[in-house]
Amino acid sequence: MSQLSEEDCAILDLEENWRASYASKSDAVRDVFGWTMTRYHIRLAALLDDPAAIYARPVTVGRLRRLRDRRENERGASTRGHDRPSSARLKG
Repeated sequence: MSQLSEEDCAILDLEENWRASYASKSDAVRDVFGWTMTRYHIRLAALLDDPAAIYARPVTVGRLRRLRDRRENERGASTRGHDRPSSARLKG
């Protein structure tokens, strides 16, 4: 199994602790890495699928994967029309 890089560990550290020092995650990302949020999310998404990250930080990675999966499910439901109120669904 590969090991996490220092940068990968810093990403997970930020996910665990950014609220203690920053008003927003984008401020933390810009300050710590000098990255845009787009670049950060691309790196984070890849990291969440890395077995080494899951092994190193199972609670954090598990929480972030659940959030990602929930958001993906919500996006999928809205593209299928399941975001309508239940009464509208019943009427057809």
